[in-house]
Amino acid sequence: MLYADYLSTAEMQRWVLDSDIAWDDVDPALALGQPALLERVRDSALIESFFPIFTCRAMDVLWDDISATAVFSIQLYESYKHFHVFNQYLHRVGYRPIEDEELVAIRRRHTGLPYTDGTRLLTRYMMSEHFAAFHFMADAKRSREPVLQHILKLVGRDELRHAQFAYELLAMRIQRDPAEVGKVHEAARSFEHIGLEVVSEIPVATKNAFAAILTLSQKIKRLTGEGLHMLDRPNTLDTLDTFNRAAVYAEPA
Repeated sequence: MLYADYLSTAEMQRWVLDSDIAWDDVDPALALGQPALLERVRDSALIESFFPIFTCRAMDVLWDDISATAVFSIQLYESYKHFHVFNQYLHRVGYRPIEDEELVAIRRRHTGLPYTDGTRLLTRYMMSEHFAAFHFMADAKRSREPVLQHILKLVGRDELRHAQFAYELLAMRIQRDPAEVGKVHEAARSFEHIGLEVVSEIPVATKNAFAAILTLSQKIKRLTGEGLHMLDRPNTLDTLDTFNRAAVYAEPA
C-alpha cells in the first residue's frame, strides 16, 4: 500500500520541466550576481546525478523489501530530474554547466560502493533528504532570480516527500522488528550526508541549521522514542557538530 500512496502523491505533485518552468524568463545577469548560490546549485546537481549509482547499490541491501524497492524506482526518476533541471539552469545562465566526463569521473570512484544494511541506509537517506529539503527552501528565499527561486521550491518539495517516505519505510521495519530501532540510532550517531560520496563539502544555505536539526530530532523521536540529544552523545553540541561536519559548511550568498 505504501507504493500506491506514494505514487499517488508523486503524481499529484509532479511538475513538468518544459511547461512548469519559465525558461524564457531566466535573467542570467541577476543569477550571476549570486555566484555562491550558483556554486551550491552546481554541487547539488552533482549530488543528484549520483542517484543512479546510489539506487543500484541500495537495491543490493533492500532487495527483499518490496515497498522500499518500489518507491525507490520513483525516487530515482525524481532525483535525476533534479540534476537535469539544475544543469539546464546552469547552461541557461552560463555558469559552469556539468558535462558527462565529470559525472563519469565521480561514478568511477564508487564502482564498488558498499552498503551493508537496509535500515542504516534508509536512516542515512532520510536524514540526507531532510537536510536537502531545508537547504533548497532556504536558498529559494535567498535567490534574487525568480526562475531559480521557483526551481528550488519545486525540488525542495520533492525532497520533503523523499524524507517522509524513508521515515515510513523505517517505521514499517521497526514495526516488523523493534530491534531495528538500535540500527536507526547507530546510523544517526554516525551520520554522514550521502552527498559526501560526491562532493567534499555539502552545499547548504546557512551554517548551524538549528531548525532542521530540531525537526529531524523530533522525527527520530516519533520513530524510535528517542530524539537525537538522547543518543549517547556527551552533549547536544556534539550532535550539532556531527551535522555541521556533514551538512553545514557553505556561507550565504
